Amino acid sequence: MPQSHYVQIPKDFNEIRQKFMFNLTKRQVVSFGIGAVTGMPVFFLIKMKADLSLAVTGMGIAAAPAVFCGIYKKNGLYFEQVVRNMVNFFKSPRKRVYRSLNIFKSVDMQIESFRLQRLLIKSEGGKKR
Repeated sequence: MPQSHYVQIPKDFNEIRQKFMFNLTKRQVVSFGIGAVTGMPVFFLIKMKADLSLAVTGMGIAAAPAVFCGIYKKNGLYFEQVVRNMVNFFKSPRKRVYRSLNIFKSVDMQIESFRLQRLLIKSEGGKKR
């Protein structure tokens, strides 16, 4: 009896990301590269003065922000987008005034405008005769 193979297809195709290298996206590869570039010099500088475990810890602390920016994604937003939104939120004024447009008043004004236009057209027509 032949076995059937099923492939899981995600319901939301927006969540599918093309993999670039080592099953990582381009964004993740670049962020890990930036983390390595910032972490390696810290590792070698600390290793000259202290033991290996402290150097590895220092490298991890130096590389963590870049790696975190590449991995973090919540509600479709990356870390720097979340930070930008938070900064914009806290820079905006706290007191917000609610203003609404009275639709009925706008409709009344439009009706009055049409009425005045018809009166104007009628009065212009009467003068020409």
